[in-house]
Amino acid sequence: MEKSMMGNSSVAIVLLNWNSYQLTVECLESLEKLNYPDYHIFIVDNDSQDSSFEDLKKDYMMNKFNLPITFMQSGANLGFAGGNNVAIKKAYEMGYPYIWMLNNDTVVEANSLSTLVEAISKDTKTGIVGSKILYYDTDLIWYAGGTINTWTGKTKHLGYKERDIGQYNSSFQVDYVTGCSLLFKRELIDSIGLMQEDYFLYYEETDWNIRAKQENWKIVYVPDSVVYHKVSISSGGEDNLSPYVEYYYIRNSYIMIRRTQSMAKIITATLLLFLKLIKSHLKILIKKQDNKINRSKLIIKAFFDGIIMKTGKL
Repeated sequence: MEKSMMGNSSVAIVLLNWNSYQLTVECLESLEKLNYPDYHIFIVDNDSQDSSFEDLKKDYMMNKFNLPITFMQSGANLGFAGGNNVAIKKAYEMGYPYIWMLNNDTVVEANSLSTLVEAISKDTKTGIVGSKILYYDTDLIWYAGGTINTWTGKTKHLGYKERDIGQYNSSFQVDYVTGCSLLFKRELIDSIGLMQEDYFLYYEETDWNIRAKQENWKIVYVPDSVVYHKVSISSGGEDNLSPYVEYYYIRNSYIMIRRTQSMAKIITATLLLFLKLIKSHLKILIKKQDNKINRSKLIIKAFFDGIIMKTGKL
């Protein structure tokens, strides 16, 4: 699709694949049912170590998907932001007015995109909109708006694990939209740039949302757009994080505050980081956990890497 052919409401849909053929296929099958007429899908393979990317391309060549798709490769595992940015840069260069970041482990409802575009086009200062996200095949909420505590770096999904009985069916402004389903205007890139890739994993879109709000962009939750997320209901919560995930959470939440907040909040966050170090080790001693030594080492590393602002892949 050439830039000159781009419509005023054309949407680039960005999917990131990493060793997950079946998830990506099921996401694409749901996208085939979209009632929105003007979109193009960019699938970025983030250095998969299996045959998933080649298998997806073969399926496309055999007309398994009745969808407009461009296949791209990152060349290395660039993390969440880096992988998505490969396609976002391309879509921006091609002139797409809207870009939809969508996790490949999702299934979307037919009107999920049309309702996002309708919401974001109502106000020139709305830069980011996001869907209501439910656990796959359930009526339990995963995300119905998000808040950020900019003193601690803690994020919260509103409605988390509540039954969806309509209590979050009104649209409202939020602190952040999760990158699981996030539509934004191209002007946002002109204003704040791309997501910072050196977080590698977690907090990259949180940082991006904060920077958007600091530039007076509105961030809006759109409940009429419904997406289903294939994550385990039993997972989640600080007690169930793997040592590596806990490392990124501790390090990146602190680095995000260092990059985006006032000196008072940075000082507070530094003290809280030290307390987190102590609390985490007390938890290791008390609770039955696997890999206690490895977890301890990674928590200590997260603390010091945060202090010296060391970013990137662990």
